[in-house]
Amino acid sequence: MKEKDDLIPICSWCKKIRLEEQSWESIDQYLTNIGFGVFTHSMCPDCAEKIFEKRVYLESYQNICKAISPSLSLEEVLNLIVTNVVSVMNVKASMVRLINKETNELEVAAYHGLSEEYVNKGPVVIDASIEDALAGKAVSVYDIQSDPDAHYRKQASTEGIRSILSIPLRFHNEVMGVLRMYTEEPVKYTGEDMKFVAAIAEQAAIAINNARIFERTVSREKEFLRVFKEVTKAVSSTLQLDEVLDLIVRKLPEVMGLKAATIRLLEEEGSKLRLVAASGLSDEYLSRGPVDSEANIKEALQMKPVAINDVTQDKRIHYRKEAEREGIKSMLTLPIIA
Repeated sequence: MKEKDDLIPICSWCKKIRLEEQSWESIDQYLTNIGFGVFTHSMCPDCAEKIFEKRVYLESYQNICKAISPSLSLEEVLNLIVTNVVSVMNVKASMVRLINKETNELEVAAYHGLSEEYVNKGPVVIDASIEDALAGKAVSVYDIQSDPDAHYRKQASTEGIRSILSIPLRFHNEVMGVLRMYTEEPVKYTGEDMKFVAAIAEQAAIAINNARIFERTVSREKEFLRVFKEVTKAVSSTLQLDEVLDLIVRKLPEVMGLKAATIRLLEEEGSKLRLVAASGLSDEYLSRGPVDSEANIKEALQMKPVAINDVTQDKRIHYRKEAEREGIKSMLTLPIIA
């Protein structure tokens, strides 16, 4: 047996004991060797609870990810988030509010377990009371009924709400909104709880961002298709070339978010371009002079699309000063091929 006054070197991390020959062994093996008896291994209730909680958290997190990841519709993603949070966290209700950058308000995007009366109680303005949540920190109100400064305290009491947990929905460095959980009794959330809900909020933010991108893409493609059908219908319904060309130059800027569009056609001898339709440009700019000798035009006539990022700096453009005065920055020149 070791004397009581002997110093025993132990690793502060893994708790192994350093032996005289500079080797290390586990503390249970060390104590067995010096006569403390043979150890059997079990698990104390505290550790068992922690391990169980982590397993439950992991399974719940996986279930939420599986539920919302295949969804493409923003509305569907938001509804899946709030319903799954209520189920997994065993809370009374859940809500997602997204930031309206124009009004600087948090607007209701989806909710589950709340009455319409409570949901429509009034706007949530971005002020000091939720600055922490919007700065990327989870904020817990232990008991809203005992907080005299809480907004809508009476409405919360009528709804049967005591605790509110607000978790920021952040994608990269941008906070897009807040995920809120409501309970009927005061709840003090643990560090593990906070880590778990933060992970859920991160996954939710990714899903919301992906859904937004998908909806913007689909919406834009639908608009492209609509205009394409409109132009096709016009082409097939009239023999008036001027009407068709005018429709094209008007619709392209509208759909593509452009400043202007023009169409030039080769004259019969095929040596000179003639302006036949234009929209969004001044008469002064349109009469600036011939463009046949510009390098970008020559490239386009060789059946190559030509994109110019900055017309005021690109030497392929002859009328750079005129373009700058007109407010033109970029230009895309496309060949019309029949």
